[in-house]
Amino acid sequence: MMSIRNSLSPDIELVPFADMRDNAALKVAYLSWLNDMDVVRSIASPVLLAPKGPEFIEDSFKRFTCPECRGFFIRFALDNAFIGTAKLDGISEYTRSAWDGIMIGDRRYHGRGLAPKVYRLLLAYAFNVLSLRRVNSGCNERNIPMIKTFQHIGYTLEGRLRQADYIDGEYSDHLYFGILSEEFRAANDVELMTEER
Repeated sequence: MMSIRNSLSPDIELVPFADMRDNAALKVAYLSWLNDMDVVRSIASPVLLAPKGPEFIEDSFKRFTCPECRGFFIRFALDNAFIGTAKLDGISEYTRSAWDGIMIGDRRYHGRGLAPKVYRLLLAYAFNVLSLRRVNSGCNERNIPMIKTFQHIGYTLEGRLRQADYIDGEYSDHLYFGILSEEFRAANDVELMTEER
């Protein structure tokens, strides 16, 4: 398998889940991220809001290494530390589309402007390596940092499901975004590098 980097921003590396299958320490860290409510709350997924054990991690590895998905661990190269996950899910060869998602799981790396770097790298892989035409995404309306990231990268707000999310006892809207390959290329400068691991 190969890891991917942006030579213009080499501090972020995406390492395939398949390459890390036997890394017990990373699995422990991954489980701690998923059980940290401050990390998963804004994702607004009922599955992520429930307590998770090691079997959840094993299921994640199966899911993120299947043909319809590309799952990656985010490595912050400057600290040689794994800090989260990124994915392209529901990959369709017919429509040449996928759903994306990232999670900066290690809270020490929140607020450092890393999400746009991760998205640029993930989308460059989607459009340049997988030859996708479109990538879909979404977030809760209260997740302002994610909304700003989408806007910065060049996503278009395409829809809103009113009162679809339930977080901390309150309903709120879920927003849907999309970006086309030509829109991404027009708004972002990425020099993709791949490295065999």
